[in-house]
Amino acid sequence: MSGDQQARLAVELEYYAQHKAEWLAHKTGHYVVGFYPNFQAAYRAGAASYGLNTDFLVKQILEHEPVFFVF
Repeated sequence: MSGDQQARLAVELEYYAQHKAEWLAHKTGHYVVGFYPNFQAAYRAGAASYGLNTDFLVKQILEHEPVFFVF
């Protein structure tokens, strides 16, 4: 991942962190790129808005985020 990509992701994650409590009250379980009920709809909206040749964040709004271990 390039420095520019890391910087953009850091900005998006910071924005998410700043608004998470507010969004949990009304949008728990939705995915952020706007607000969509599932990953597929959020991804399609992000791809339509930003294109497939750039990075964008699709993140589900959850109070406790799951941790996945890959071995």
